[in-house]
Amino acid sequence: MRIILYVLIILAGAFISNRGLLSSIVEKNLSKLQYASLLLLLFIMGVNIGINDEIINDFSKLGFQAIVLSLSSIILSVAAVKLVSTYFKYKEKAVKQDES
Repeated sequence: MRIILYVLIILAGAFISNRGLLSSIVEKNLSKLQYASLLLLLFIMGVNIGINDEIINDFSKLGFQAIVLSLSSIILSVAAVKLVSTYFKYKEKAVKQDES
């Protein structure tokens, strides 16, 4: 059921941006907002792990593979966000040059 909520939120964001309903201040600082949101999400995930005593106590049982998987997930997520935002910045610059 949560996936439907996530899809609706994404569609709402696409609709709002497509209609030009974002202020220019938000548009100019969108990459900073995305980065800050990502950092906040990672921080909250860390807090959630830290609060859960069962996870902390079982850290030694989780093993090297689990730690590698979680770290690679975080690193690849950050890299994907950076790649996509760079792509859209490049695409936006190309559109502006075509308009000139």
